[in-house]
Amino acid sequence: MTSWWVPVGVLLGTAGVVGGLVLLRRRRGWPRRRSPAVAVLVVGLLAAMLTGLNSYAGYVTTPSAIPHVLGFTHPPRVHGDRDLPAGHGSTVVSVRLGSPRLSVPTQTMDVYLPPGYRSDSRRYPVLYLYGGWPGRSNDWLIAGRLPAVLDELITRGRVRPMIVVLPDTTLGGLHDTECLDAVSGPRLGSFLAGTGANDTVPGYLDRHFRTIADRHGRAFAGMSSGGFCALNLGLHHTGEIGSIAALEPYPTAGAGPESAELKGRPDLVRRNRILDYLPTMRFAAPVPVFLDWPRRASARERRDNERLVAALRARGQHVTTRTEDSAHTWHLAQLAAPAMLEFVSAHLAPPGTVTPRGAPR
Repeated sequence: MTSWWVPVGVLLGTAGVVGGLVLLRRRRGWPRRRSPAVAVLVVGLLAAMLTGLNSYAGYVTTPSAIPHVLGFTHPPRVHGDRDLPAGHGSTVVSVRLGSPRLSVPTQTMDVYLPPGYRSDSRRYPVLYLYGGWPGRSNDWLIAGRLPAVLDELITRGRVRPMIVVLPDTTLGGLHDTECLDAVSGPRLGSFLAGTGANDTVPGYLDRHFRTIADRHGRAFAGMSSGGFCALNLGLHHTGEIGSIAALEPYPTAGAGPESAELKGRPDLVRRNRILDYLPTMRFAAPVPVFLDWPRRASARERRDNERLVAALRARGQHVTTRTEDSAHTWHLAQLAAPAMLEFVSAHLAPPGTVTPRGAPR
């Protein structure tokens, strides 16, 4: 979501300021009456640092987002179509899903339902949208302002109505999974992309909501590590999804803690390094790809994205590219979201009346 040194630097700086003031007070024997002034100073410094960090990262976009950040508000929890709150406009609900079979603990997923979903009987295409790390599954609601952005695009006719699902790719916000199938842990990739069982995310959505349950009705997208998730999962499931959109992505899961998921097995490492397997992989069907990266990215990030573009085009895939005047932060996702959603919409089937076998009616 952001470079690791930014939040770490803020925390270390804050700790240093607080520690320095405490030591200074002890050494100089400041009178107790000065303690409130010191407390105000510390709080002010902390607020300034957090404001600076947020200005860099672009996470909290409006004051109204603060209750969501602090966890004071939650979308209503439902099981599917049959217990939705009444209404005609768009809404966000949440569902709970886990998979003992895949060793994935139960998680909360937010689901955006477009205007019209609750008042008609049509089936809708689905965008599975992944956030970055560190982060939470609802980051696209807070930092990405997804409901407001989608509502406006749909109203203006720039995007077709679609369902958007926000799975938890970090197992609660702390685990950098990279959406991999761990060798001896959660098989998160299968949970996020599998379509044939009720204990996978697409499988659950297809059985409990009015989805278009084929590749023409599915797209994967994400930002940062979520961009890697979208690319890696999408390229491994070209028969089940129709398009991929990745913002500031990586071509590999990396060499950090997340690589431990694969236990160093060369076959699994290669299977999840996009630039390694892309030249020889089999495409069940063509998959259009949207890539967007920051102009203020590192030289390595720019080079990685350019290599991804070249490798995809060498395999005959249609690739749309953009760059944004930002660093590797939520600012890029905010700038890129309208174009990303328009791209996805153009490659998804429109809402219709086809009812796949086993889906809710």
